[in-house]
Amino acid sequence: MIPRKYYATFMGGMGYSGVMADLNQVFMPTVVDVDGKPTALGVTSKESDAWDVLRAFFARAEDTEFIEAFVEAWEVDFIGEEPNNELGRMRRRPCPICERSSFWEELGEITFKGERKGISGRCHRPECSAWIEQNNIEDERWDCGWPAAQWTKRVESYNLGFRGLVEMRGAVTAAGRKRHSTMSKEIMEDL
Repeated sequence: MIPRKYYATFMGGMGYSGVMADLNQVFMPTVVDVDGKPTALGVTSKESDAWDVLRAFFARAEDTEFIEAFVEAWEVDFIGEEPNNELGRMRRRPCPICERSSFWEELGEITFKGERKGISGRCHRPECSAWIEQNNIEDERWDCGWPAAQWTKRVESYNLGFRGLVEMRGAVTAAGRKRHSTMSKEIMEDL
């Protein structure tokens, strides 16, 4: 007789038999390099954990060549085509404030031109933490800010929010701050 704690392992599952019974989906955070090669960062049983894995990666990804990230939900015990669903995709670009390569913007739905436009973004460097996101109350408004400078602004679009952050950086640069970017020249040209 097989001991109960190993039953699911012998039957094709993972560990204790009660664990697999309640699991309907798994979530996979993934990053993509400049050549388009995806690298999975793990598999979690909760969506929030998958996003936490990506945020932790973003905080230390500055010197890497990864330019996109996404989280997928995979259906467990699914037979057929397309067992996965992309929950969100993010693109890396230089931060409009610190110009470091730690600004990740969440991309919206694919347009009729096959493009994805930014809908929110955040710099994952603790010293900067610049952000842009849609207003919770007014859908046609975006808020942006730079916590280190205690600066916030309300604008009419994501692009205007990005421009507002660039203008704030411009004011600081005009005051004598040096410019610095950590992305390779090839990646900067692609962005």
